[in-house]
Amino acid sequence: LTVTPSTVATTPHSTPHPPQAVAHDTPAARTPAAAPRLPAPEPDRDTIAVIGMACRLPGAPDVATFWRNLTAGHLAVGEVPPERWDASRFHRPAQQPGRTVGKWGGFVDGIEEFDAGHFGLTDEQARCLDPTIRLFLETTADCLRDAGLEGPELAGRDVGVFAGARGTNYAARGGIRAEVPESDPNFVASHVGQHFDLRGPHLVVDSACSSSLVAVHLACQSLRSGESEAAIAGGSSVLLDESPYLEFSAAGALSPTGRCAAFDRRADGFVPGEGSVVLLLKPLHAALRDGDPVHGVIEGSAVTNDGRTMGLTTPNPAAQAAAVRRALRDAGRKPAEVGMIEAHGTGTAIGDPLEFRALRTVFDEDRDHRDGPCLLGSVKTNVGHLLHAAGAAGLLKALLAVRHGTVPPTLHCETPNPRLDLDDSPFALATGARDWPLPGRPRVAGVSSFGFGGTNAHVVVAEAPPAQLEAAGERRRSRPPIAFDRRRLWLDRPDGLSAPDGPTAPDGPTAPDGPPADGPAPRAALRLAFR
Repeated sequence: LTVTPSTVATTPHSTPHPPQAVAHDTPAARTPAAAPRLPAPEPDRDTIAVIGMACRLPGAPDVATFWRNLTAGHLAVGEVPPERWDASRFHRPAQQPGRTVGKWGGFVDGIEEFDAGHFGLTDEQARCLDPTIRLFLETTADCLRDAGLEGPELAGRDVGVFAGARGTNYAARGGIRAEVPESDPNFVASHVGQHFDLRGPHLVVDSACSSSLVAVHLACQSLRSGESEAAIAGGSSVLLDESPYLEFSAAGALSPTGRCAAFDRRADGFVPGEGSVVLLLKPLHAALRDGDPVHGVIEGSAVTNDGRTMGLTTPNPAAQAAAVRRALRDAGRKPAEVGMIEAHGTGTAIGDPLEFRALRTVFDEDRDHRDGPCLLGSVKTNVGHLLHAAGAAGLLKALLAVRHGTVPPTLHCETPNPRLDLDDSPFALATGARDWPLPGRPRVAGVSSFGFGGTNAHVVVAEAPPAQLEAAGERRRSRPPIAFDRRRLWLDRPDGLSAPDGPTAPDGPTAPDGPPADGPAPRAALRLAFR
């Protein structure tokens, strides 16, 4: 786990949820006209409200579109756009050194465009910024707007920024990283703090695929400790060249069919994706006091590590189970209360059964008290594996599910993986959209995200408490996303081609069933220039 800089205390803080108020069966209680209105129960001071959320994801420029796509079972995965890189040059149906079996991904439209003026930047400054930063900046601005806030309202306040991100080689290819160090994605949180004048801790988290969910966990810790009064948390990840494809293909993790079939017997790997998800968090008692819109609540979270295994990338089901168990304990919830698990669900032959084993270890402990199955799903089947933003995408899906009372379908899941032994488990696969009515008690979901270096995160979310919201009233209203005036601001090749990393012509013939004649294809040695 890499955290830049290290300023947040990570001591677990947990207080069990108080019992809910119950109206006793008295004559007054049985007579609606005479029944006094009971005060709403005091919110647990450790519960964190989600008061703003925004996204820019494959096929979904905003949260509303994302939810429509999820419930409709929409697939937002396609072949690598030619303006990114020439996928045909690197793709081979069978694994070869320096080649990839994958040529598909979930891509965000208009990644090369940015509204520099909105953030007080010149075109030249914006052109130097890594798209990871630009995407997170725009999504943060939309998130604040969704919370009914203007940027100046937070200026000078103890608002933290916690971002899961990792750099690309965008700026380095242009030879500008040494000259403009703030273009490095390690500055993604600092750019948000600089623009909005935020004074809380600003961190960039890199724990691989669990980065953004770990960032949310750290944000909650900062809020609970009183270090931050509000926190911006999420992740941003972009795909600009073939590098991740070559790496994950060599590891045997990429799907050669271009479909992430999580928990299905056809599971053959994941499909990469890109995007950004940002949440604005605040202690629930403060959100109710201030009349903020509350989309849902985070009741608990936990982070563990696999420790010593057969290798750095080998999962440890016991450590994954520990993350789930600790998050439930932090939330004051029992496994039987959880109706949905948004799994890490990468669609790999080994990873899915191990994750399922970890979940069963925890949920079998309380299965006798369960009313119905816990529905299992993975957003990676819809938009791809967003890498450093993956956990935040799963969290957004879970928050929307508990809010709307619907569990969206998981795609490409027709025949369950026989290694899961679903029939003898507390789980069922969400192969179609399912209504999720729970009259009289809140809907609760768990979200998992595991980094291939061994850092495991789990977050427990629930629907916003209606009695408390009604008693407090909502004085701030969510507003639609900003209509950014985006223009193309991109580092281009000197020859004028628009590809962010357009490869040169193939450097030699390739044998039909063997490695390239000249070895692994080198990355294009191009000097990028400002246009």
